[in-house]
Amino acid sequence: MITQPLHILQCNTTGANGCVNHGAGHTTQPIHVRVAEATPSKWADGIVMRATSDGWIGITLFGTGDAPDSDTATVWVWNHADNTAHLGAGAPVALHSVYNVLASGRSRLSVVRL
Repeated sequence: MITQPLHILQCNTTGANGCVNHGAGHTTQPIHVRVAEATPSKWADGIVMRATSDGWIGITLFGTGDAPDSDTATVWVWNHADNTAHLGAGAPVALHSVYNVLASGRSRLSVVRL
């Protein structure tokens, strides 16, 4: 799979509080959600192709123009949590290209985009 610096893919915990990291891919900060929602033109709609228990989420984005001769592009993002329960294959999502926020229904996740 794709390699990233090890410090990004580790969570620091304080017991019952879960992850206390505030970087990309960890706890979603309210300010990131606000600025992402204030810039609607930067969202790309997509469909989850695959989600793994170690936080990797493969998404086919529509209308990106990133793939040659195609209107779709597949990207991988990472979030520290196991999101397989609500981000199964076929789930509709939107990815913000500037603030790395993944939207699924009312849920907003901070992600690392690869």
